[in-house]
Amino acid sequence: MRISSLTLSHAVFPIETREKIAISREQAVSFLSNLRFKMEIENALLVSTCNRTELFLATEKQERGREILEQTLRQWMRERQFVIPGEVEELILEHQDSVTRLLRVSSGLESQLLGESEILGQVRSAIELSEEAQVAGTVIRKLWEKALRCGKRVRSETSIGDGALSLAYGALKVAKKIHGKVSGLHYCIIGAGDVAELVLTHLQGIEDARITVLNRSQEHAEKIASVYGAAQGSLDDLADVIVNTDVLISSTASPHPIIDADLIRKALVGRPKGLLLVDLGVPRDIDSRVKDLPQVFLYNLDDLARLIEENLDSRQEAIPGAEEIVEHERQQFQIWTVNQQLDPIIRALRKSIEVASEQELELLRDDVDGELHTKLTDLVRGLLKRALHRPLKEFRAAGSQLNLSFLNRLESLSQQESVDEEDQR
Repeated sequence: MRISSLTLSHAVFPIETREKIAISREQAVSFLSNLRFKMEIENALLVSTCNRTELFLATEKQERGREILEQTLRQWMRERQFVIPGEVEELILEHQDSVTRLLRVSSGLESQLLGESEILGQVRSAIELSEEAQVAGTVIRKLWEKALRCGKRVRSETSIGDGALSLAYGALKVAKKIHGKVSGLHYCIIGAGDVAELVLTHLQGIEDARITVLNRSQEHAEKIASVYGAAQGSLDDLADVIVNTDVLISSTASPHPIIDADLIRKALVGRPKGLLLVDLGVPRDIDSRVKDLPQVFLYNLDDLARLIEENLDSRQEAIPGAEEIVEHERQQFQIWTVNQQLDPIIRALRKSIEVASEQELELLRDDVDGELHTKLTDLVRGLLKRALHRPLKEFRAAGSQLNLSFLNRLESLSQQESVDEEDQR
């Protein structure tokens, strides 16, 4: 099986394009299910976050995987109305690069904020989509397991995740710049998902911070607010809450902006201080035109990433160590992949040799007595077992060093037809 991947990330696309590419959970399951029904794909993994949409496939032939990914990209470009700055082929990776890609993504090496920890959880949950769509096959699951292991090792064995670097950290840094402090401010958090929880975690311990959580689902707002000691309400309360808000941080799954310029303009009436709006949604939650209003400061994901790049020095130093771990895990996956192909070949080769020896022994049955034939049979079987043990063990140990042409020739030997008795005589 060969891995192919399609990579659409922040490294190529700005947020204006990424929000068009973003795929909801329901859309992801539907898409993966279509791959299974229409393309007969049994191994697929889709990692879709605010900064990336990446699709990994395992197919018998590399060309088949590339063909499906090219069709997928062109279909998305038509349906979601975006263009790519270059050739379609540049966004599609073949086996080794695709394996390395997922390992690097899980390790935070391909994140907009180098070493950020959220991506590991996002990769972990991606398999749930594959399972629901019934495309969590043996090969893609093994690659996923390697990616999780790699991500955990990078974070525990290197300093790439050290230091206070996150989007929430960036938001608080901006808040301090605008308001001169982070304590005593009123924070409004819109959303109740993983990103909202991360923001609330960063707000814990800030002196005299007043926090309000708003969400479309009142039940979800109440649940998350109770955990973090915040007030709560529904999105219907937004117009009233925002009047007294100093910092608003929004992260929802809304396909359209939930905050427009008119809403903010009304909230500014009689307001003596600035309003910081932090949009962590993809698609974006806040109409970009609000940045033209006086006393309003709007930051999105890309803005925050640029803001905190200056704090990446210590993490940059950890890159070589992280890449060594990635390479080790890539090699381990390659060994597993080759052994998946090698094991049935070895079994077939052993079987063909055993069958040939049995045929030879059968030719002697009429020439020797039964007791001697039994002894000869035991002797030949023992010799074969001893003779085959070392070379077959070496084949397995060689792992990824065995090239495809060798495996194909080995397989052809295992399929050699038995010579009939007449030819032997």
